[in-house]
Amino acid sequence: MSFQRRTHNRFVRINTTVTLISGMLMLTAICLMSELSPSVNARLTSPQGMNPEQVAGTIKANAQALKAFSYQQRMQLTLKGGVKKTTITQITHDMYGNEQKTQLSEDPPEGSSQQDSGGGRRGRLKAKVVAKKTGEFKDMMHDIVALVKSYTELPHEQMQAALKQAAFSPGEGDMAGSVQILMRNVNQNGDSMTIWIDRTAMLFRRAVIATTYEGNPVTTTANYAMLPSGQVYMGQAILSYPKKEVVVEIDNSNYQRSQ
Repeated sequence: MSFQRRTHNRFVRINTTVTLISGMLMLTAICLMSELSPSVNARLTSPQGMNPEQVAGTIKANAQALKAFSYQQRMQLTLKGGVKKTTITQITHDMYGNEQKTQLSEDPPEGSSQQDSGGGRRGRLKAKVVAKKTGEFKDMMHDIVALVKSYTELPHEQMQAALKQAAFSPGEGDMAGSVQILMRNVNQNGDSMTIWIDRTAMLFRRAVIATTYEGNPVTTTANYAMLPSGQVYMGQAILSYPKKEVVVEIDNSNYQRSQ
């Protein structure tokens, strides 16, 4: 398999998994709101908060309503400041609610930048070095994505423990009008998971996971926007690993109600 095909396949896997994580953040919020203990529930139902059962129901209904729309998703992989791959994909749902993807563009196209490594011993050595680096990058991204994904699959007891220590406060700045739920030491010492929920719409405004991989920071941020028809969607998600200067960015746009 060529280096270009390996790079393409690696990018597709990252694309699929980061998209899955951003969607699972919503499911995490539904579970979070439905699993609140009475003491935590009391804090949310205070004048500063919201009814958790109503929030969970609204989030679930919103997710279902979004399946009636098609939209375009732009995915960009940046490594050491250079854009390595950009794709645009049309996303729809079939009559059963299953996601359907059609790739509209890819830059650079698969195989377009293939370079001749040359023949002989030098060429074979270069090919081995490229293959080794590609394998190491693939393994690193697999581990990072698995780490971030683990925050969306917290066991009930672990979620409850994090919630008991969670800080609830009014959102500030561009998050004004929301309730911020900050949980620390969720999966690792020093990590955090923060969710902002709009008080009026009772839907996501932002979700952030801050953790570490091999002692180095990893951050995943999902920002949400509202359609004119009132549904809230994930407008942008960014996974960042500064140690290796890796950034994966997803932008969703051009929402159209399906016919």
